[in-house]
Amino acid sequence: MIALLFALLTAVMGLNYFRQKTAANALFFITLALSVYWLKFHATSQLTIQL
Repeated sequence: MIALLFALLTAVMGLNYFRQKTAANALFFITLALSVYWLKFHATSQLTIQL
């Protein structure tokens, strides 16, 4: 998931480089939403170690 978020942010930077501001802003907000989802449901879950 982290790799996906980094890839999406890289795509946002690429879109900004090629002056695609509207697409870059849309993808940035989608990436922000995914980041909040990941933080809320995955990063804060308890670790389960099965021995």
